[in-house]
Amino acid sequence: MNKVRQVLIGGSLLLIATSMQAAEISGNVTLASDYVYRGVSQTSEEPTIQGGFDVTVENGVYAGIWASNISFDGSVEVDYYIGFSNDILEDWSYDIGLIHYDYPKDGASPDSDFQELYFSLSYQAFTVGIANSSDFFGETGSATYAYGEYDLSLPNDVSLVFHYGSQGIDDAEGYDEYSMSLSKEISGIDFSLSWHDTDVNSVDDFGSRIVLALSKSL
Repeated sequence: MNKVRQVLIGGSLLLIATSMQAAEISGNVTLASDYVYRGVSQTSEEPTIQGGFDVTVENGVYAGIWASNISFDGSVEVDYYIGFSNDILEDWSYDIGLIHYDYPKDGASPDSDFQELYFSLSYQAFTVGIANSSDFFGETGSATYAYGEYDLSLPNDVSLVFHYGSQGIDDAEGYDEYSMSLSKEISGIDFSLSWHDTDVNSVDDFGSRIVLALSKSL
């Protein structure tokens, strides 16, 4: 896991060093009432503060780092990623990359750290994607996540996103998750209101929830 993290960090630094003149550096910060990852609360339904930085080159190569508080494994999650996105034809685009989920204060066994290869394909307002891990969170074996989204533009620059995903895990029970999100930018701040749920009813963190989030690009 450490080698993967080093590769991602090294790739990010190389990207910055070799492409600074053609690169765009951006940041983001989010305050939200909950951190929901694939339908599951990562903060035990408590508020979260999140943020990250991205470097994007004109040819579509990008790299970044993102972090959030969580309610387990030392209370911190840090993600490193590098990838490539571009247009194929008019109205078509794709995104492919590698992400490493790091829990730096985690001293427990099994290890929570894991990485995924991901790919998505978009046509106009539709997006489908897939992510695969050879050893998923908590050393639960190979896992595949597939999803689909539709982004509907409403009047007054309001966006409504419908999302459905399915998480399969070799050594644990898989599940389906779904959400709807309304968002609008006001005075440079993105406001979103989302509803999340899964088909798991026996665990609180998997249950139905409403999330309010405020995000700002830096």
